[in-house]
Amino acid sequence: MGIDLSAYERRPSGICVIEGERAYTLSLNSDDEIVDFAEEIRPLVIAIDAPLTDKPELRGCDRMMIKMGFRVLPPSFSHMRKLSERGFLLSRRLRFEVIETFPTAVYKMMGIRKPRRKREIPEAARRLEEVTGIRLIREPKSLDELDSFVCAIVAREKGRGRAIAYGDSSGLIFLPVGESDIS
Repeated sequence: MGIDLSAYERRPSGICVIEGERAYTLSLNSDDEIVDFAEEIRPLVIAIDAPLTDKPELRGCDRMMIKMGFRVLPPSFSHMRKLSERGFLLSRRLRFEVIETFPTAVYKMMGIRKPRRKREIPEAARRLEEVTGIRLIREPKSLDELDSFVCAIVAREKGRGRAIAYGDSSGLIFLPVGESDIS
């Protein structure tokens, strides 16, 4: 299961579930909705696009992403501080293995341009399907839902032992082993 978490419950978070070689996306708002949904589907791994820390500061994993050439917003920024708080608390409520991931890095690793506008979703979704062999049941309705698909791909790869953790005791960001291995 993948979650592109919003900083505030009033805004929808993108959710994706991969079942076999098919995936579907949806949007949920509250932490209660997300927890209830996870309890219903019982995923092996949940990958969340949010800093999963109660200490909103630049962590070792953030520094590693920067060294690898990825632009990272530090958890100390006001919006990121709220997202970190929500992500950390949600991760504690979920009774499954929960990992942090960074879709921007995954897009770059796969050679796919990260979409910035809704009209770019179809092309990015098609490319993600090509690279992974996973078919979306329907096109994601938002950029958040599309990013949740990327998170779910990382969760699947982690469950298969094909994801690498970057970081240290201050936090870990999981990325898939490599584009050619994602299928």
